[in-house]
Amino acid sequence: MKRLNVLVVEDEDLARERLARLVRARADFDVVAVCRNCEEAADAVAAQRVDLALLDIQMPGIDGIGFSRMLAASRDPAPSVIFVTAYRHYACTAFEIDAADYLLKPFDSARLHRALDLAQRRLQEREALSLVERVQAALTGTLESVAAPVEAKPGPGRFVVREHGRFLIVRFDDVRWIEADGRDCILHCTKTGHRIDGPFADVARRVAGEGFVQVNRSALVRIDAVASFEEMFKGNLVAVLRGGGEVPVSRRFRSQVMQRLAG
Repeated sequence: MKRLNVLVVEDEDLARERLARLVRARADFDVVAVCRNCEEAADAVAAQRVDLALLDIQMPGIDGIGFSRMLAASRDPAPSVIFVTAYRHYACTAFEIDAADYLLKPFDSARLHRALDLAQRRLQEREALSLVERVQAALTGTLESVAAPVEAKPGPGRFVVREHGRFLIVRFDDVRWIEADGRDCILHCTKTGHRIDGPFADVARRVAGEGFVQVNRSALVRIDAVASFEEMFKGNLVAVLRGGGEVPVSRRFRSQVMQRLAG
């Protein structure tokens, strides 16, 4: 079994040392960095692979919630996250951003080990799913190259969306940005959103050359819908949309975005 690289971020000295010690007791985990704040943690993540982050939430500067969002936008795949905090009221937000677990202080070693086991299973499932999707994509590409089309495709410049027994025509020009949501995608328009079937990679190919640019591992924005690109923490950008809303631009896609703007 592959050892998982773990990042510990906690501003309290004793709590930080205890977390690191308990994780090091596991042969299947390797603590690669122990940090006092998210600024230190960002440097650690940039320097090495991190599979799992144990994050306190309330810390000086950037908090654990904000840092986890930055990880999700800038790393592909993003590390799994376990939040460790004395406060209950962040739990809903934590699980909305897909945290593996949420530990309330004080906790015993058994509770931490259960959280580590859960995160480990999720990472293994994600890795297995990624492999299956890559194989399926390869097979699909092979079949499409030799098979005649069997289904009419929506015309260029528009999506056909089925909602409540109706088929809606959504023009590309009406879409501000596109977001991956599991095995589907969401088209974010000015006043509403529409869910469409199909993986993000397929939708990205559909809109290639249609004024969209990929800004992170799970989002595309229509360039004409962007009011500005603003710099954030550690070189990340955020796309500020006309009419409100922001979409993170990860460092991985920053140069691609800049090239599109220059072109």
